[in-house]
Amino acid sequence: MSLAFACVAPHTPLLLPSVAKDKLALLEKTRHAMLELEKEIYLSQPDTIMILTPHGDGLPDALTINMQSRYVTNFEEFGDLVTKELWKPDSMLINRIREDFKTKHLPLTLSSSERLDHGTSIPLHYLTAHLPKVRIVPVAISELDIKTHFELGRELKDEIVSSTDRIAVIASADLSTRVGPESPAGFSARGAAYDERILEILKSHTHLAVLDLDQAWLDEAQTCSSRVLAVFLGMIQDINHKTELLSYEKPFGTGYAVANVRLV
Repeated sequence: MSLAFACVAPHTPLLLPSVAKDKLALLEKTRHAMLELEKEIYLSQPDTIMILTPHGDGLPDALTINMQSRYVTNFEEFGDLVTKELWKPDSMLINRIREDFKTKHLPLTLSSSERLDHGTSIPLHYLTAHLPKVRIVPVAISELDIKTHFELGRELKDEIVSSTDRIAVIASADLSTRVGPESPAGFSARGAAYDERILEILKSHTHLAVLDLDQAWLDEAQTCSSRVLAVFLGMIQDINHKTELLSYEKPFGTGYAVANVRLV
């Protein structure tokens, strides 16, 4: 099997010491968990990382893979004028996915942007510290429904397992932005319930339960994670694994979960 590693990681800019400054101490469990993930992904020695982001430039009715000769990230929009990183694409995998999805009439398009969104670049900043030559496949989520994203995840899994390369998958996903009084939108009981439900789905492997998340619930929770997680859960649905929740914190009113999917 070519799936070498899989995880769920947050993408808050407050994980960057240059941005968070003294606030980083409030995310110590999350930061420590991300460093643990970095060790795990390094040990898995992936050739390619596919990263699912809710913030990439894409279409509302199709998954979008960013295909560019190189990718550049910087964090100037968050006040960090120094940190800049480069990655290369896995062009062969991207082209194969494009052709296979076209043959199956599945909703997928390609974009071409050198600059990566923060949903992609922040997890990569942490998790590729010792993988300077790893290739990436940045996948932006659409506005299609949860069930469609789950099924697209199953299709992406087929592409991964038919590859001869070792591929890691990162689901970049902050949870509800309404889980505490610190949230700009205020606390919502349904936001807190959303986080509890997602953590239970991950820990209990009841992946199909993600299909029960109705749009009204998601709107109330104000989360960017639901479709990313639907794709991710579709990908790992039929793969033997054990999910380890490394951390969950919500110091700023948004839920941040770090989970390592151990393949067995």
